[in-house]
Amino acid sequence: MAGKKAPVTGTETGPLSKQQQRLANRHAKRGASTPTDHHATAFEGLSEPLNVSADPVRESSSRGQARSSTVPSSSLANTLSQPNTLRSPQTSRADSLLEDIVKDPGYNAVQDPAEGPAEDPAGDAAQALAPPSNTCADWGGDAYTSEATLDTALMRRPGYGAAGTGIGLRLNSHLISRIKAKGKAKGAFRQYDVHIGSGNEKRGLIRADLGSNELLKNLPGTWVFNGDKIAWSDHNAKEALRLTIDLHGKPSPGLPARAPDNISVVIRSTGAKIDLSNVYDYMGGICQFDGHVVSAINFLDHVIRQWPSKQHTIIKRSYFNQGFCNKRDLGGGVEVMSGIYQSIRMAEGSHLVANVDVSRTAFWDFRDFKYIIARLAKHEKDVGSLAWRHDNQETNSSFDMIRRLKGSWFTVEHENQSVEAKKRQWKVAAIRPESAREHKFKIWDSTKNTSERETTILDYYQHEYKVPLAYPDLPVVETTKTITKRDGKGNIIFESPIIFPLEFCLMRPNQRYSYKLDEDQTSEMIEFAVQGPEQRLDEINRGLSMLGWEKDGFLDRCGLKICREQIRTKARMLDPPKLIFKGSDVNPGTSGKWQLTNKTFIAPNTAPLVSWGVMIVKSTQNGRLAIEESKAKDFVSMLMKQYKGFGGDIKTEKPLIRSQERDDLATAIQQFHDDVRKEYGEMRPQMLVFILPDTIAQVYLQIKKLCDCEFGVYSQCVQAKKARKLEYSYIANLLMKFNAKLGGTTNIIASQKPEQSLRPSGVKQPKLRPDFGNLVTTRGGPATKPPLPAISPPPAMYIGADVSHPAPGGHAPSYAAMTVSMDKTATRYCAAVQTNGFRQEMISTQNLGYCLKPLLQKWIKDVSKGSLPDHVYYFRDGVGESRFKQLLEKEVADIRQIFRELNGIHSELKVKFTVVVAEKRHHIRFFPQGGRSGGADENGNPLPGIIVDRDVTDSRGNDIYLCSHKALKGTARPTHYIMLMDEANIPVDSFQKTLYEQCYQYIRSTTAVSLHPAVYYAHLASKRAQAHDDGPRNDHPQHKGKGKGPATSSSGDSSEEPAPLLQMKNWNDGQTEWIGHGMWFI
Repeated sequence: MAGKKAPVTGTETGPLSKQQQRLANRHAKRGASTPTDHHATAFEGLSEPLNVSADPVRESSSRGQARSSTVPSSSLANTLSQPNTLRSPQTSRADSLLEDIVKDPGYNAVQDPAEGPAEDPAGDAAQALAPPSNTCADWGGDAYTSEATLDTALMRRPGYGAAGTGIGLRLNSHLISRIKAKGKAKGAFRQYDVHIGSGNEKRGLIRADLGSNELLKNLPGTWVFNGDKIAWSDHNAKEALRLTIDLHGKPSPGLPARAPDNISVVIRSTGAKIDLSNVYDYMGGICQFDGHVVSAINFLDHVIRQWPSKQHTIIKRSYFNQGFCNKRDLGGGVEVMSGIYQSIRMAEGSHLVANVDVSRTAFWDFRDFKYIIARLAKHEKDVGSLAWRHDNQETNSSFDMIRRLKGSWFTVEHENQSVEAKKRQWKVAAIRPESAREHKFKIWDSTKNTSERETTILDYYQHEYKVPLAYPDLPVVETTKTITKRDGKGNIIFESPIIFPLEFCLMRPNQRYSYKLDEDQTSEMIEFAVQGPEQRLDEINRGLSMLGWEKDGFLDRCGLKICREQIRTKARMLDPPKLIFKGSDVNPGTSGKWQLTNKTFIAPNTAPLVSWGVMIVKSTQNGRLAIEESKAKDFVSMLMKQYKGFGGDIKTEKPLIRSQERDDLATAIQQFHDDVRKEYGEMRPQMLVFILPDTIAQVYLQIKKLCDCEFGVYSQCVQAKKARKLEYSYIANLLMKFNAKLGGTTNIIASQKPEQSLRPSGVKQPKLRPDFGNLVTTRGGPATKPPLPAISPPPAMYIGADVSHPAPGGHAPSYAAMTVSMDKTATRYCAAVQTNGFRQEMISTQNLGYCLKPLLQKWIKDVSKGSLPDHVYYFRDGVGESRFKQLLEKEVADIRQIFRELNGIHSELKVKFTVVVAEKRHHIRFFPQGGRSGGADENGNPLPGIIVDRDVTDSRGNDIYLCSHKALKGTARPTHYIMLMDEANIPVDSFQKTLYEQCYQYIRSTTAVSLHPAVYYAHLASKRAQAHDDGPRNDHPQHKGKGKGPATSSSGDSSEEPAPLLQMKNWNDGQTEWIGHGMWFI
C-alpha cells in the first residue's frame, strides 16, 4: 500500500455512510485532509478567523487571489449579496414587517389604536418596502470579497427535537439535484478577473458593460459575471482576453448610427477552478469550510440568478416583470408590483435547495412626470395649481415631495422630436426651483464659438421645435449630463447642464420607489399583500415560469437540476401550555388565542390607583375635541368596571377629566398634569390617559416625551372612535397594558418545572420552595397557589436586544434597546434605550453598559435577592449571518464583562450563556397538507406550535423555524431562531418548548405571538425611543440634544455622533417608583 492514500473509514462522530465514504475517498485522492469533526473544526473555534492562507485559490495568481478566497461563508439566502446586512426595515423589503401586521396578533397589539400611531408598524412596513437605493441588481464585488465574512459563528446542531405530534408540511423550497453536466467543462468553471476601462469606472457603467450583448457575443464559451470584477466561465482562457466593445452596439432598424462609445475590457484567469463537489463534500461532512467551498457557493449564487436577471428586472434576489406580475396603484405616483423571489442555500440533509417565494416592491408609476408630481403634491385634479413663488419654494411641502424624483431615469417626448431622441434615457440630477418660463440659459453658437444668446426654456421649445408648453410654470428638470465645449488646448470654454421642461419627461418603467410610504399607501400595500396560503402557493407556482429553470443553460452546464415540486418535510406540532390566571386556568388548545371574560389578572396593580386623570385632546386639523365629555365619562366608567372585574385595585373610580383648552399641546399637557396632582393632594399622577382624535404621530410622540422625560409618569393613549363604541374586547386589550404599566401581570404559563428542565445537564437541582416571586398577592383574597413554583438558586434571566433604524432617506440615528426579565416566570420586563450611531447594527460597548447594567442591578436586587443568575438567555433581533461572529466576540463579550463587574472582577464568573438570534425577515413558509389533523387552521395556515428543524434548516448550524402564533390574515410567517452559543447544554426539546410556551406570556395580548417576548419588547422599546430624541425629526444628524447619557460611536457614514436621548424622569423621592423600572414601552 506504499505510495497510496488509505481510504477514510470514519470519524470521531461515528461511521460514515456509503455516500460519505465514497465522497471521502474521492476527497482523499485529490490530496485534501478529512477533519475528524468538520463542524467543530469550522465553527467552534470562534476566537480565531478561518485560516485560508494556504488555500491554493489564493496562491494561484497575482490579481484575483484575494477575491477567490475571501468571498463570504454566510448563508446564501441572507448574506452573499449583503455582507453588512442590517435588521432595519431596509432588508428583504418585499418580505417585510408588513406581513406581520396582517398575520400576527402580537403585531395587532403593537398597532393597537389604544397606543396610537407611534407604535403602529405600518410605517415600518412601508419602510421595508422602500429601500435606500434603486439599483437594478444587488451585485458587486464588495459583497464577495470581505475577509470578515469567512469568519462564521454557527454552532454545531446537538440533535433534533422529538416532542410533539408529527405533521406533514410542504415548504416553498425546491430540491436541487445533481445531473450530468453539459458543455465542454463538465460542470467545472474557472474564475477570472475582469478589468474594465481605466479601472475607475462607476458601478453603473461596469454593469452596463458586463450586460452588453456586444461583450457576450465576442467571448467563447459560457460566462457568468458578478456585476463587478469577477467572472466565471467553462472556457479555459490560458492567456488574457482583450476586447474593445461599443456600448451603443448596432442601431435599431430605421435609426441612424450613433457615435461609438468604446471601452476596453481585459479578462485574466485567476487560476482558481470552481468545483461544486466541494460544496457537497462539505455538507456531507467530508471537508471543512475552506476557500474552495466559499468560492463554489459564491459561484452558485450568481449562476441561479444569471438567466432570470437577463429576462426581468432584478432587485436583490427578486424578479419583476410588467407582463407577468400583478400590480396596484398606491397613489402619489407609486404602484406596487408582485414578483418572485429566489435564493439558493445549503440545507440540512446535505443537499442544496432553492427557496422561492412571492415578493412585493413599490415602483414609480410608468407615467409622465406631471402626472406623478400632481399626485406627489396631492393635486390630482389641477396640475396647474402646482405653480409657486420663489419666496416659499424651499419650505413648500409640495416641492419637497417633488424632489423625490431625483435619481430616477426618464425619456423625453414631444412633437417634432426625432425617433432617436425619444429613445435616449436621462437621469434626474435635480428638480430646479425655476419654472420653464423663468429659467434662462445660454445657447452655444458653433459658428461663432460663443454663447452670447440667452433664452428661456419656454422660448427655446417654441422657437426650436414649434412646441408650446401647456404648463410653463412647472419646475424644470436638470439631468446629470452637461454640454461642454473646449478650446484647442482642452480648456473648458462653455459648460451648461442639460435641462428639460417637466411636462415632457416620462418615467422609465420598473424603477423602485425608494421612500417611505405614507399612511394611505401603506394601507393599500397591506390590502394588496394579504394572501392566504392557497393564493400564495398558486402565485409561487405561476412565478416559476419567470425563473425558467428548464430553459436555464447555466444550470445545465453546472450539472444542476431544480425540481418543480416543493419539498415535503415531517414537522412537529408542540403541545400548547396551560395559562394561569388568578383562580382559574385556560387551555387554548390549537387555537392560539383565548378570552379574558370572567378572568382575573394573575397580579393586579402593585399600588391602589388613586391619582390619575383623562385629557381629551383637540384635533390638529379642525380644532374640535376628540370626544364629548359625556362620552368620555361613559368610557372611563366602563374602563373602571372592567378593571375591577379583572382584579384591579382602584381607589379613584371617577378621575379628573379635562378638555384641551389651549392650542399649544405641550402647555395644555403641563396644565393637565399639574391639575391632576393638585386634585389628589400633591400626589404625583400614577397614570395619565389621553383620548386622541386622530393618528397623528407628532401628537403621540409629544405626549410620550412629556410624560416619560418631563413628568416621569405612565401614559396611555386611546383613540376616540374606539372609546365611543365601549367595546369589551377593546377595553380589555387596553387594560392589559394599563395593568402592566401599573406593575401587574396578565397571566403566566404552567410549565412543568421550566427552570429545572433548562438548567445545565449534570447540575443538581435544589429543593423547590413555595414562594412565587412578585406575583404572589393577598389583595382581594388569597393568592392562587402556583402550580409550578419558582426554585432556588436564582431563575434564568432573559435578555432581549434590538436596534431600529430610520426610514430610507432619513438622517435620524439608530436606536438600541435592551430588555431584561424582571420576575421568576419571565413575564414582566424592563427596558432601556439609547442612540446607537447612524445605521449601526451592533450595540456599542458604552450603550451595553448604559442600558444593561442598571437593569441587571435591579434584577439582582428584586428577583434573585442578591445573586447573579446561573443561566442567561440572550435573544438578539436583526443580525445577519455575516455578523454572527462579531455578535459573539463583541456584544456577548461586553455583556459578560458587565456580569464580571457585578460579580467582582477577581471572582470566577459562573454564569452560563445561551445566545439566540431571532429572524423574521426570511422567505420560508409552511403549507400544511389539509385539514386540522394535518396541522392547518380554517384558513389553511399552520396551527400554532408547528416547528421545522429539518430539510430547509442550515446544514452547518443549529436553527429551527417555529410558527408560534395564529395568523389572522394572509400567510403565516414562522420565526427563524439560530442558536449561536449554549454553555448550559439545554436539551433540544426543552429549548424548543420554552421558545413556544413563552410566546403565550406576551403581557398585552390574548394570543400567542410570533416572536419571543424578550425580543418583541425590545422592538417596542426601540420604536418608542423616537419620543425621547430631543433633536429635530429626520434631520441631518448634526443636532446637539439636551439629554444626558453616553454618546455612541457613529457608523462610517457620518463624522458626527448622535446626541444621546433624553433620560426618563426619576424623582428619587421614595414616593414614586421610577417608570424606567416598569413596562413604560408597551
